[in-house]
Amino acid sequence: MQSGAVGAAEVPVIPRRAWYALLLTSFGQFFVIFDSTVLNVGFASIEKDFSNVARTTLAWALTSYSIGTASLLLLAGRVADLFGRKRVFLIGISIFALGSLGAGLAPNVGILIATRAVQSVGGALMVPTSIALALPEFPPERRSLAVGVWGSIAALAGGLGPPLGAAVIELGGWRWIFFINIPVVLIVVVLGRNVLRESKGSSTGTRLDMVSVPLGTIGLALLTLGVLQGGKWGWTSPGILASFVGVILFGWIVVRRSMTHAEPLLDMLIFRHRHFTAASVATFTLNLPVAGFWFSAPLFFQTVWEWSVLKSGFAIMPTPVIIFVTATIAGRFSDGGLIKPIIASGTGCCAIGIAGLALFLDGDANYWAHYLPFAAIYGIGLGLSWSNLTAAALIGIDHEKFGVANGTNLTFRQVGGAMGVALSIAVAGEAGVLGSASAFHRVWLVLSVWMILTFIFFTVAYPRTSPSAEKARN
Repeated sequence: MQSGAVGAAEVPVIPRRAWYALLLTSFGQFFVIFDSTVLNVGFASIEKDFSNVARTTLAWALTSYSIGTASLLLLAGRVADLFGRKRVFLIGISIFALGSLGAGLAPNVGILIATRAVQSVGGALMVPTSIALALPEFPPERRSLAVGVWGSIAALAGGLGPPLGAAVIELGGWRWIFFINIPVVLIVVVLGRNVLRESKGSSTGTRLDMVSVPLGTIGLALLTLGVLQGGKWGWTSPGILASFVGVILFGWIVVRRSMTHAEPLLDMLIFRHRHFTAASVATFTLNLPVAGFWFSAPLFFQTVWEWSVLKSGFAIMPTPVIIFVTATIAGRFSDGGLIKPIIASGTGCCAIGIAGLALFLDGDANYWAHYLPFAAIYGIGLGLSWSNLTAAALIGIDHEKFGVANGTNLTFRQVGGAMGVALSIAVAGEAGVLGSASAFHRVWLVLSVWMILTFIFFTVAYPRTSPSAEKARN
């Protein structure tokens, strides 16, 4: 009996407060990620309201959110570590609510894009601080479980965006997908003031590298512009070539400043962790086809099969359910040495699922035979890989660097998301606007190839050795 007690004591008990903090911060980020995907199903409805606006222009309502979030996540992580994660989280969610109100009231596309950018500021402040607030409440041995739950809820938010957004649009119009954020924010702010505990990182100064923030934003915007307009302007046109040259130039400046600045925007030292570097690059390459799938699938239903917004949204619903169930189960094994094969097998399933859509989905509305089986395979794959990639990136990262590390990893994710939408629109071209099934076949073929490359990269680059062995080796 004594040995049994000792064995039981080896598994740390998770305090109730830890679960409260995790659920509250996850609930806040649920709506941040929800808003990043809900426009996928509402895109066609917004396009009808602004029928005189080109799709490549309207796409900035989607990409401006991802670009803004990606540009500010690193700064948000640094600010949170310096001035307090709880304070930054609550300020961020309040800004997010203001942006939501503006987007819901937007009279034109320009205002919609601008207020989506405001939303991205709040989202950038919230997301990296959310997991950094919750993780210190958990015993170190159980933090992968916390990251798994956090990632599962994030995956659920991304997947439920289309069906829940479709229901809201059907009942009240697309503007209400923004208005519903406001009461949720009020609840999180009231509870967060009492439940969350303030914490800071180990940075000793406040002289942040503010120059790199606008440079990084411009670089990401130029990259998005180049991908979106490449087909229309010509990939070798002066404007597109100048855009890509600008991306290289601004990216190089940001990296150089991060290597020499006292308080850099991008903490280059964190890339010495092979687990973090490999998982973060894989996060980018994974999220590109993921974002492309969530954007293209509901658009296919509405433009090719001519389904309603509501029917299109609920047609996608089985996939996020599968993602959530799979991620929850897989998260129980992520504390062991199985995290690499779990993620690798997940990316492989995602590639098979998207490739199946490219090969079998056509103009005939055969949902049960041609869509659902491959969407289910894709859902299993994303459930295995999406949230576990975050856990894989944070392996071996010191507690004081949680905010910076998570912010950096999420930056890779947001950049991948922006590129996924832009690439899907570019590959589909004008035929996609007209509802051509072959245009979507091209999109899914490109996304499946990209996912195969993700599988190959992660399998080769992510180390099998433990973080302690890596630390000893370095």
